Amino acid sequence: MVVTCPCALGLGLPLGRELAHARLRDLGVLLRNDSFLDRVMQVQKVVFDKTGTITRGQLTLGPSSRLALAALDPADRGVLQSMVTRSNHPVSRSVAEALTSQSKQARLVSEPVSADTVHETPGMGLRLSDGEHEYRFGRPEFVLDQETVGSPADFPGAVFGLDGEPRVTLEFQEDLRPDACSEVKALRDLGLSVHLYSGDNSNKVAQVAEKLGLDSDRILSDLSPEEKAGAVADLDQDDTLMVGDGLNDSLSFDAAFCRATPAVDRAFLPQKADFYFLGDGIGAVRHAIEMARRLVRVQRGNLAFAALYNALAVSLCLMGVVTPVVAAILMPLSSVTVVALTSHRLASRRLRWTH
Repeated sequence: MVVTCPCALGLGLPLGRELAHARLRDLGVLLRNDSFLDRVMQVQKVVFDKTGTITRGQLTLGPSSRLALAALDPADRGVLQSMVTRSNHPVSRSVAEALTSQSKQARLVSEPVSADTVHETPGMGLRLSDGEHEYRFGRPEFVLDQETVGSPADFPGAVFGLDGEPRVTLEFQEDLRPDACSEVKALRDLGLSVHLYSGDNSNKVAQVAEKLGLDSDRILSDLSPEEKAGAVADLDQDDTLMVGDGLNDSLSFDAAFCRATPAVDRAFLPQKADFYFLGDGIGAVRHAIEMARRLVRVQRGNLAFAALYNALAVSLCLMGVVTPVVAAILMPLSSVTVVALTSHRLASRRLRWTH
């Protein structure tokens, strides 16, 4: 009983998990659910939202859209500014910054309005009603009266309208996160299927997918939050990791097996996520998966070492060759060995994916 070693279970396993947490924290990955390290081993598919996740989320208005925005009637500018300043969506933030910048540079006047009645429909847009008229800003099908305006395809961007009639259409430019292409390829090299789901129009999503090297059967566009959640659920609820950043991804998080977000500044998504991450890239997704896989290998190695050691030690004891002094030495030596091996494999050696 003295010479046997339960340390692989008593020391090695919890130490390994703690070192994995610490290593991921160093990489800007903060785990909320420890069970993620076990569940992610089942993940075969990774679904990315586009805006704010694969792209930086810092949209900029195109030159023609800036001119159109500056030409708005002061009353309309005031309404639009009051609406977008009450939303954290990247489109709203971009318009709010443009309006503020134009007001300072050209001394454009915006007539402020009370926006206590602004309501946001996730994945669709904003609306404000003053009792007589209703302003809307967002997707064309959300803003426009189809019977009088025509097809939303005629409005390639976000639309600001009054009572179903367009006031201005705004188009945006966006950049991929710097490591998006390389990280998507790395995830595919790990044997994972990568998907891109978005509420944006098909042209924008197709352009991003082409840069990422994704096939057309791996992308979906023009999705409402409910449709996106349904698409995630259709993949497989037991092997899907969803990565998103906005309120419109909340339902998709509910449908996914594992969840991650870069949106650390929005309380509703981190509360649902298994982990959230910092930085300007998406490498954290791969780091978390690779660390979980490495942890499993280390834990299996510890169990194998413990089984081999105990079999050998008990055999020597039954043969009568182990004295009390030898037992007193072997037992702590085995413990130190398990701790040292675990620390070396998870902490001391620089992993290839941190270079």
